[in-house]
Amino acid sequence: MKYVYGVLLTILVLSASAQDGLKRPDIPGELMVDIGFNVWSSMPGALEKRTWSSKSIALYYTKRKAFSSKLSLNYGVGFGLEKMSLGDSSTLFSNLMVNDTLQSVFIGPNTQNYDKNKLATTYLDFPVEFRFHPMGTEDGEGLFLGIGGIVGLRLNAHTKWKYDNNGETVRQKVSGKFNLNSFRYGYQVRLGFRGVHVFYKRFVSPVFKDTFEDGFNPVMTTVGINVTGF
Repeated sequence: MKYVYGVLLTILVLSASAQDGLKRPDIPGELMVDIGFNVWSSMPGALEKRTWSSKSIALYYTKRKAFSSKLSLNYGVGFGLEKMSLGDSSTLFSNLMVNDTLQSVFIGPNTQNYDKNKLATTYLDFPVEFRFHPMGTEDGEGLFLGIGGIVGLRLNAHTKWKYDNNGETVRQKVSGKFNLNSFRYGYQVRLGFRGVHVFYKRFVSPVFKDTFEDGFNPVMTTVGINVTGF
């Protein structure tokens, strides 16, 4: 997480320098930043979701290959940081002994009244899409519609809790696998201009490796806005 935030800070510095008239490095590509909200299709067990605090930030380095003035292929690589707010009634535990059985993921009731209860995951993503420019374009500017896919490799995951313990604020971070799928894949749609547009991502791969006892294994949808061109 820290190194990703470091990259974002570098982008802001370069952008500010450009506005002051300083020369930016000539990078043969572009940096894209996706900012949005995450939604699971279902919530296993007693888990709850809070959409407005379930956020997504993705940072991609992308390149463009033009086939004509109206059609191009955009592809890249980057990091996807996903946070899912789990409410305050139950949370996830990884590699926990339950009734003398080791479970790779277990939904258990919160022992505290949590102010924050989140599952955070980081992925190495490979997005690719075809972009159609109805008015034509030279370097990718102007109105476009993008349709494509995305594949990701999970790098790490952790839960993060914040609660009050006898007047003292406690913050706890627990790393684990939580029976999460190692890979994710799905499709994406983008609409707007080159510099700013909206996006919709649907990961059709289940979030977890195994279905829970109640039959639920959610898939994730992310919607938001993108800024490109740093």
